[in-house]
Amino acid sequence: MLIKLLKYDLKYMIKNMSVFYILSIFFAITTRLLSLPEQTVMIGILSKISSGCMIAMIANVVINVMMRSWVRFRDSLYKDEAYLTHTLPVTKNDLYNSKFIQTLIFFFIGFIIVLLSLFVAYYTPDTWLVIKDYIKTITTGFNMSPLFFISIAILLIFLELFNAIQCGFLGIILGYKKNNGKIGFSVLFGFIIYLVAQTLVLGLVFVYGLFDPTVMELFKSGTISINVNAFKILAIVASILYVVIIFSMSIIGKKLLNKGVNIE
Repeated sequence: MLIKLLKYDLKYMIKNMSVFYILSIFFAITTRLLSLPEQTVMIGILSKISSGCMIAMIANVVINVMMRSWVRFRDSLYKDEAYLTHTLPVTKNDLYNSKFIQTLIFFFIGFIIVLLSLFVAYYTPDTWLVIKDYIKTITTGFNMSPLFFISIAILLIFLELFNAIQCGFLGIILGYKKNNGKIGFSVLFGFIIYLVAQTLVLGLVFVYGLFDPTVMELFKSGTISINVNAFKILAIVASILYVVIIFSMSIIGKKLLNKGVNIE
């Protein structure tokens, strides 16, 4: 039954997100095409407009995945659609898992669209060499491979934003247990949970630092001239903690859902 639920959730997201995916790729292509001919004032203006539209669509891809995920979660569990949802022969765990997987899939797709759009619009051999040299300069200073640096940076950004979405889910569950001001309480609880999650990550990193002097040095030193291995360890530990917190919040969310749902 989870597969059937996920199918409907994916259809909803495709319907709402496909326009942003298409426009992002479209403006990436027009930006590239406008960079090919000899540049005139008019072509330069059109190129900048196209580039600006592409950046706006990229931002919309990320923002709307978050917003639509929250809206879908709320509408299917607490609004008019919920009267049908809760009559289905499915568990509350399946309902939550479907939203969790749907968000994960579309957040991953969104990241791919963003990277693809930037590649199509701006890639040239010269630009790539400049980026490689810049990354190589950073990674050489930090004594790490460029692939590790890029991978861990993308992973941390992904986990940070996905963590924010899960905070929103938990905030909605708590907010809709209230009798009044449900949306306001949902936003408030989501924000508080996000702050708690961030504090928890920092606190757990500090605890880890008690056993690893290189990481503790990050808390003590007032300069950046510290053991660069600490940055590697910090990035890996933070990634693991985000994964643990995300799945812990999903478990808490499912337990709260199983206690009952107040439909509007």
